[in-house]
Amino acid sequence: RCAKRRDGVRAKGERLRAMIIRSVVLWVHVLCGVTWVGTCASFLLAASAMTAESDEWREFALRAAPRINRINVVPALLVPMTGAGNLFSAALMRRSPFPPAFIGIIAMKVVLFFIMGVVLAASFAAERSMREGFAESADGGTAAVRQLVRLYGTIATLGTVALGLGLWLAGT
Repeated sequence: RCAKRRDGVRAKGERLRAMIIRSVVLWVHVLCGVTWVGTCASFLLAASAMTAESDEWREFALRAAPRINRINVVPALLVPMTGAGNLFSAALMRRSPFPPAFIGIIAMKVVLFFIMGVVLAASFAAERSMREGFAESADGGTAAVRQLVRLYGTIATLGTVALGLGLWLAGT
């Protein structure tokens, strides 16, 4: 009888540990998505609050863009890993096939993530172009800054849609 009770307590502890791990993986996934969207949106807001093509605008872009790109590498790496972990966890808990709508939403999120990754790579190229352009002349990198604004806007928009789809998934 004592052995049976210990096994029940051990099983409860294992279920609790598994639930904690699932929660941590889910929240890391969400926070990475929010960080990626938030850094890009912050750049957009700050850049739009400044006079375009001013010294302040140029200095802000030169300081912020490299940091934003480097910061966003971490979410870009963690989002697919934690997303796969969340999907695996959901599959184990469900024990039955996912409905077609669920699969469709997952597919859309994967496509959005892929596009966001491509746009992040393009933002690294635009940042390099910006630095080289401003090194040549005071307004040489202006077109690259404008491109960064478009790229970050694209990431923020796609990421917001992906986060919304994630909320929808959470309800299924």
